[in-house]
Amino acid sequence: MISDPIHTRSTLVDPAHAERRLAALMRQAPLEFARAVYGINDHSSGRTDTMAAREVARAQRQGMPVTEERAEQRARAYLPTAGQEHCPRCWVVYGQKNPLRFRDTAAERPETALCHACGAEYATSPD
Repeated sequence: MISDPIHTRSTLVDPAHAERRLAALMRQAPLEFARAVYGINDHSSGRTDTMAAREVARAQRQGMPVTEERAEQRARAYLPTAGQEHCPRCWVVYGQKNPLRFRDTAAERPETALCHACGAEYATSPD
């Protein structure tokens, strides 16, 4: 892993913590698949005011049609690596590997991973 903080996408962590972080992110991919399916169904049924339907519409405007089959393929293929963690939502919906930024654990919240592209936030530690 590169130790230069400018080029490091995530904070330097011990291997056990990195493994728990990756496991937490991998649990999000099936949830993002379900969210994409809800968005597809909402959008096709005319319920365009839901957040999931708006995400599907945004992807389509960007030239990335969202299908249930493709979202499922991506959800199954989501495999982040330590130091190069990417957003499960952007991967499942858009097929893009947008890097995540991590915020350390604070008294009022666990460690979280943030995506600058879609705004998703994921808890990555049980603390």
